[in-house]
Amino acid sequence: MLLNLRGLQARRGVSCAAAIVVALASMWLAPMAVAQAQDAPADRYATAMNVAYAARQRGDTASAREYFTRAIAVDSTQAAPHIELGYLELAGGNKPSAARWFSQGAALAPQNADVRRQLGYVLIDLRRTDDAIKALESIGTTPSGYTDRDRLALAYLYDSATRNAEALEAFRAAALSADTGVANPARRALRVKGDVGTVLFSEGYLAPFYQSRFDNAIGFGFLRHGIESGASWAPAAYTSLRVTRDSKSTGGGGQSRVLSDNAAILAGGVRVRPWHGPLWLYAEAGGAYSLLTNDTTSWRRDVRAGGYLIAQDERRLVRDANWKLLTDIAADVSWYERFDKNVIGYALLREGVRFGTPGKLALDLFGRGWVGYDSRGDFFNRAAESGGGAALRVGPHFVLFTEGIYGRFFEQPTPGVKRRYQEWRVTAVWGWRALKPLREGGAR
Repeated sequence: MLLNLRGLQARRGVSCAAAIVVALASMWLAPMAVAQAQDAPADRYATAMNVAYAARQRGDTASAREYFTRAIAVDSTQAAPHIELGYLELAGGNKPSAARWFSQGAALAPQNADVRRQLGYVLIDLRRTDDAIKALESIGTTPSGYTDRDRLALAYLYDSATRNAEALEAFRAAALSADTGVANPARRALRVKGDVGTVLFSEGYLAPFYQSRFDNAIGFGFLRHGIESGASWAPAAYTSLRVTRDSKSTGGGGQSRVLSDNAAILAGGVRVRPWHGPLWLYAEAGGAYSLLTNDTTSWRRDVRAGGYLIAQDERRLVRDANWKLLTDIAADVSWYERFDKNVIGYALLREGVRFGTPGKLALDLFGRGWVGYDSRGDFFNRAAESGGGAALRVGPHFVLFTEGIYGRFFEQPTPGVKRRYQEWRVTAVWGWRALKPLREGGAR
């Protein structure tokens, strides 16, 4: 009986000791398990990427490179650190290394068109033409597909590789772009290769606007239909209908000339565009029908000739930023027989910032300057304006301008008209251009 009691006490002692050991072990192992859970690969990858992005943001390239590399060591299947290392190497001037990282990133991100595009341009700089072609061709397998600039880049690459049939096809596709920065070089290339054909064209422009200074709405627009050659100066012949009408003019006197022409002009014209650049030279002859109800003369002869310039430039200063610097220039100098054989000219400059994507949705914020002058000394044609405004661009054809303007006439105006003026101006612009080649292979 004594032995049994002692055995029972011994067993109880062992059980208590075991419980204490288990408890101590649990207390020691639990933090380790939590630490291991917190140190899972996904967490370590996210931490490394966050540290890398923060280092890049503050300009610490070495630390950014180190932590992007650590992220790859944790999870080599992720495309982002490979692509970011490519941009770091590119910024540092190491294009071979950048190409290697971009290539790896492209392989890991089959739907990413941007990395394929960037890889292609780096390979172009490295004169690796065949590899660049493969990189840009792979953009066609992505959901977004080719841009017009991709087609132009491929056209030049095909041409460099003497793949003439593919080069011609790509140049023709690029020449149909609505972006003149793409279409004009493509047309020049086709002209050199002797493949530009004659096209039929149809183009139109509507630009009604409101002026707070006169509380006046002015409608303006034109239509042109014609034929244009693909030669170096793009000679063209066309018919046009031009209409202007404002809401305030009621007679054929001076007011209609100040506010608008108030006429529908049907004319035939010719024009050239030297080397497919931003300058057009034209001459038109036809008749102007007055839209004023109390005008004693319905039809007048209308002959005009001159030149106009339209140019726009966008520059992205910060990589990945959704804004660009914008320069917009327009100018016109023309002789008008119907306006007392007057030569009237103007120049417009807008400088600003563009947010968004042109052709889809974009917002421009800009400052503007305008100057007008004429040969006969009409005060309303001689003025200078400054101001600023915003332009909302919806799709490839529509723009809504809102501008605040401060102006001054160079000449002393007629009694009752202030020499200095201010106004708000709202303009809605809708423009388009359609082309139809006259022969297979001819394109613009």
